[in-house]
Amino acid sequence: MNILLVSGPGISLKEPYDSGIEAFIVSLANELVEQGHRVDVIAGEAESDVKFNLVNPFRSIFLSKSYFFKGLIEKHQFKSLDTDIYDVVHYNMFYPHLMMAGLHFCKQSVLTLHSPADKNRVRAYTKLATLSDITFVSISSRIKQQWNKALGLHTNFISNGIDTRLWNTHGPRNGKYLLWAARINEEKNVRAAINLAKYMQLPLKIAGRIADQKYFNENVKPHLSDRIAYVGHVTQQELCGLAKNASSYLATATWQEPFGLAALEMLASGVPVVGFNTAVPPDWAHESVLTTPEQHWESLAELVLKSNAVSSESCRQFASSMDIKNMTASYVEFYSNLLYKNAAIYNAKALEDVTSPIDSPQLQEIN
Repeated sequence: MNILLVSGPGISLKEPYDSGIEAFIVSLANELVEQGHRVDVIAGEAESDVKFNLVNPFRSIFLSKSYFFKGLIEKHQFKSLDTDIYDVVHYNMFYPHLMMAGLHFCKQSVLTLHSPADKNRVRAYTKLATLSDITFVSISSRIKQQWNKALGLHTNFISNGIDTRLWNTHGPRNGKYLLWAARINEEKNVRAAINLAKYMQLPLKIAGRIADQKYFNENVKPHLSDRIAYVGHVTQQELCGLAKNASSYLATATWQEPFGLAALEMLASGVPVVGFNTAVPPDWAHESVLTTPEQHWESLAELVLKSNAVSSESCRQFASSMDIKNMTASYVEFYSNLLYKNAAIYNAKALEDVTSPIDSPQLQEIN
């Protein structure tokens, strides 16, 4: 198949990634190519060693600061793409003006729902659903329930996955410190991890992009010391190195986490996850995922102690069920079914168009 994956204008697919969506796009695109498909990805930049083709139609210099005119130019640039070779156009980020512009491609379109059903997305995707036959895919059962209710329709479900080859897949872990890795803002709640580490008198490593500088300055910076360290916005390889010496990974997000990609990466590295049940999918019922419904850092202390008894092999075994190969195979099957269904509808309509009322009884009689 020929597949076009769409991120957005100026999106960087270079590490360290701004979010899990960039990691998802790169992993899916590379694995699709490994499985024999032609893949182009729309983004601003990517690493030189990626297996897919980078396409960047958004090259104009915007002289106006107006978001309205910027959006118009982006829509025009996107619509100018030659999409004749593609079987599927697969959207992944929240750029509704690009999706609306893409309606004229007349291609089978897929949108993966990576984010919760907030007001802006619901409004945009409801409109998109009424104007097109775009197909929605949810990345977890939690997200699926939210979007089914918000859109009033059935969304498909394909669990997220990671390339387990990128993570530490051998040997026991060295429990030298607790580890926390995510965007640094209020909803990811690194302050809970800091409070817990101080209370248990355990070292803590903090990794991630500072998404809210004010939050960092007030809730992280004053607590940094020789035992509580901020190591910066790290690459996957650097995070893998940190995981080798971690005793457990703290998942402290207080919002309904769509999936929990970093938590899965830690499990693949042999590190058990300890956190609030808002921070990981509710269907991750396994001994390597220790969660509590109480969103108080004090409730995590007992779970950290329990996590010491969880083997690294148990963590890896659970993570292996959500490998990128499984996820990609599911998407390939999904694309194929959509194309087969679309072709069947087209052929049925063509037969209906060429069948006159006079011919119909004869056809029925032959049948």
